[in-house]
Amino acid sequence: MAIDYGARRIGIAVSDSGTIATAHSVLRNEGDVVEKLAGLARELGAETIVVGVARDAPKFHQLAEQLRQKTCKPVVLWDEALTTVEAAGQLRAAGRRRRDAQREIDMHAAAVILQSYLDHLATGRES
Repeated sequence: MAIDYGARRIGIAVSDSGTIATAHSVLRNEGDVVEKLAGLARELGAETIVVGVARDAPKFHQLAEQLRQKTCKPVVLWDEALTTVEAAGQLRAAGRRRRDAQREIDMHAAAVILQSYLDHLATGRES
C-alpha cells in the first residue's frame, strides 16, 4: 500500500501482484488519520506501507513511525518528487477532464509512488 500524504487529501494505491500499482482511494486528512490508514492497511492486507516523501520534512517521518507502531508492518519512506505532475499527465493522456482528474490526482500520485517502489524492488531482485 502506498500513501501520498497531503495537507488536505491522502491518496492511496495498492498492488495485488507486487508488480503493478493501482490507484485505490482518497481520504480526507482530518481526524485520526493514522488510525484510518492503519485500518485500511489491515483491511487491504498490506504487507508493506510506502509513504511518499516530497522533502525531508519531519511530518512524513512522524507519520511513518506512527504507522509502523500501529500496524507492526514495515514502513518505507519513498521519494515522491514530481509524482503529482506525472499523475496529472497520465490522467490528461487518458482523456480525463481537469475537474474529474483533480478529485483523483492524489490516488494516482500514490500509484506513481508505489510503481516506482515496485520497479526498484524488481530491479534489485535481478541484480
